Amino acid sequence: MKYYLLFVLAWMLNGCQLHDENASDAVDKPLLAWSEAYFGYNYKEALDYMTPESEKWIRFAASNITEEDISFINEHNKGAKVEVIDRHILEGDTTCSARIRVTDFVQLGFVGQEGKVVEQAEYQITLAKRDGKWKVRMEGPLQSGK
Repeated sequence: MKYYLLFVLAWMLNGCQLHDENASDAVDKPLLAWSEAYFGYNYKEALDYMTPESEKWIRFAASNITEEDISFINEHNKGAKVEVIDRHILEGDTTCSARIRVTDFVQLGFVGQEGKVVEQAEYQITLAKRDGKWKVRMEGPLQSGK
C-alpha cells in the first residue's frame, strides 16, 4: 500500500509538471513570435499575436517612424534575440505576466533624436488568453524595465 501511494504521488507531481511545461510552451511560442516581429519592426506580423484592443499602440508606434528611422533600421537591424526570463499565469489561467530579455535590437529615438542599437534590455509583457490562444495585450507604449 505504501508503494502504491508513493507511485500515485509521483504520478500526480509529474502530471502537474507536464501541465506547467505545456502552459509555458503555450505562452512562450506566441510571446517569442510577437517579440521577434515587434523588435524587428514588422508591426503587421506582430498584430497577429496581439489582442484587438492593443492595435492602437502598434498604430501609434508605426505613425512615429520617419524615413530616417527606416534607413537606420535597414542599416543596423541585425535581428533581435529574445529570451523569456519568467512568466506567471494569473487570474484563473486567463492572464499572464511575462518578462523577456531582448538583445541586439534597434531602438528608435524620440522625435529629432537618432536611433541606437541596444545591447540588452528587459521588458514586462502582459498576455491574455482569448479563444484558447495567448495574445500580447499592450496597455501603452512598450517601456524597458532595465
